[in-house]
Amino acid sequence: MQKYFFLIGYRYSCKKPIYYAKLLKGRAGMLNLPLRSIVNRENLVVSADSSLADLIKLMHLNQKGVVVVLRDEKPAGIMTERDIVEVLYNKYDLNERVEKYAIKSLVTTRGDRTVGYALNLMIENHIRRVIVIDEEEHFIGIATHQDLLKHVEEDFYRQTIKIKHILNKSRALISIAPEESLRELLKKMIDNRISAVPVVQENKPIGIISEKDILKFTSENVSLSESVEKYMSSPVETASLDSPLAEIVEVMNYENIRRVVVVDREGCAIGMVTIRDVMENLEGDYNKFLEQKLKNAKEILNLLPEMLVEVVDTGEEQLIIWANEKVVSLFGREILDKDITGFIPAEYWNRIYAALKKLNKIERIKLKKDNRIFELSGFFLKTYGKAEEGRVQLLMRDITEDIKLSTIDPLTNVYNRRFINGFMMKEIERCKRTNSHFSIVISDIDDFKTINDTFGHLSGDIALKGVSQIIAETIRNVDVVGRYGGDEFMIILPETSGDIASYVIDRIRHRIEIFDIVLQNGIAARITASFGIATFPDDGLYAEDLLVVADERLYKAKSLGKNKVACV
Repeated sequence: MQKYFFLIGYRYSCKKPIYYAKLLKGRAGMLNLPLRSIVNRENLVVSADSSLADLIKLMHLNQKGVVVVLRDEKPAGIMTERDIVEVLYNKYDLNERVEKYAIKSLVTTRGDRTVGYALNLMIENHIRRVIVIDEEEHFIGIATHQDLLKHVEEDFYRQTIKIKHILNKSRALISIAPEESLRELLKKMIDNRISAVPVVQENKPIGIISEKDILKFTSENVSLSESVEKYMSSPVETASLDSPLAEIVEVMNYENIRRVVVVDREGCAIGMVTIRDVMENLEGDYNKFLEQKLKNAKEILNLLPEMLVEVVDTGEEQLIIWANEKVVSLFGREILDKDITGFIPAEYWNRIYAALKKLNKIERIKLKKDNRIFELSGFFLKTYGKAEEGRVQLLMRDITEDIKLSTIDPLTNVYNRRFINGFMMKEIERCKRTNSHFSIVISDIDDFKTINDTFGHLSGDIALKGVSQIIAETIRNVDVVGRYGGDEFMIILPETSGDIASYVIDRIRHRIEIFDIVLQNGIAARITASFGIATFPDDGLYAEDLLVVADERLYKAKSLGKNKVACV
């Protein structure tokens, strides 16, 4: 039975994880192989100070279409055949260092991850290859679509999938005539972001030129003005719409190619099927409509301001396998294939994960990360596979500004009256439970009306900002300050007696007294403030009692000549 879950209005199919679970039942041994046992290692790396020419020669030699750039034995960049096409088209100097051009974001995974997991990682992130590293992030090798496909291809023989089931008919075939130039070929490849172009004459495919062929004639210093016909690979491998996919996969592996040209009954070229098409259509029940809905949904989700993260639960780890563009733009692709605790602090994640496993969902959990506050909701979906126990879909919303609007005074950037009152109520309840004490302080700026009348309201605002900044910088991390109204501030000092509070507040009073505040039009002025202190439970057991006492003592400090602290 098809399962669904809902996230901000979009229906997500869990068909893909269920399919992998089916694969695992049939070929658990193969799909659970560690990546380190199948990766390619030879002729795949150059150092960061190597030249483009050196890299191109190596890529031509390895026949893998990719070279990894290493710095201190760790992957620092990657270049593919497509990058080389752009290098040639733009006539870059091949003697330049590769590190200037190997600037793509890297997707890496550890060598102890499984083949099944790597399949998922590639499909979810639309990549053709993944760099495999060890626990110290040193390079082990590369796994490509084709490498992984070799470990699941037997499943195709149990299916009846044909080329017509996976051919993307909405993707127009890009072809080239044999008399056209190599430069025109490069332009078509770059403009259409394709890796190969069939050479067509009278609608019949007579050859093909791929990025691999371009590497070959680059090493031979071929002029780009020469015709395509001279350098195309011929004959070209073709398939009909009714060709079984299993046979085509076998041909691709045997011939070491990554695509075949699809022809109609008259032998006319109508499309092309690549290894990526095969990878993205592994399912055997032709439920492509639902898969397309999933793909479209994720494309739409990439446009949303909310952050979306998909996590694979292996039982031992929870690994980020996909994130939308909002997440990637803020935190980088480096979070992919990493444990979720590198993204969400472990002290938060352990509670979130426990709730997900128990309730299958979480709603509006708040957490702090990198000085930002996020609200987190999500779902857990069990997938019944051996390579993974389930998937977690998380939606994160940055509510930092919302919190500020509801709790922060916009002028002084300290807490507002609503928040400070709420904090005081919680502190009273805490102290009743723990039989402890705390102090509250109410202060205001002396002669504030005179400042406004003499120098203007803008100067008054500057004075308020200056005083609030001094208080915020002087109090402890556990203390809280808020603007209580007008020129009044409230300070809450947890676990602080009246005597200690008096000492702390007198230090704040002195700092305000000696501080030169530059008012409007550059006028420097010194201002003072008065303070009244009340302590729980000595001066009252309820918020109203404490506020009355603190207010009375504030006016006592005023009556004593201002710039004073009154605690009795």
